[in-house]
Amino acid sequence: MRGGGGDGGIEHGDLLVEFAEAVVDRDDHRLDRARTALLAAVGPTGFADAAGTAASFVAVVRVADATGIPFEDQKHEATRALRAELGIDAFDAA
Repeated sequence: MRGGGGDGGIEHGDLLVEFAEAVVDRDDHRLDRARTALLAAVGPTGFADAAGTAASFVAVVRVADATGIPFEDQKHEATRALRAELGIDAFDAA
């Protein structure tokens, strides 16, 4: 949804979206608020399921990145200076 709002048509969808986006954005304050709200709404078991699902998606992306799967143009542009500084583009896998 990334900033589009909405609830996806599911119960507590708005809280789940906010939690997922806070995880991806790595915004600690936003994540604290999202955790608190989601936990209050779905309880410990539901929260554990949501956190596990979010963690799985983050892990899959990291595995994909580590294996050399090409990343989006946005990431390519955002990392240009860092890659140049580290000399990453000189590697064969680049």
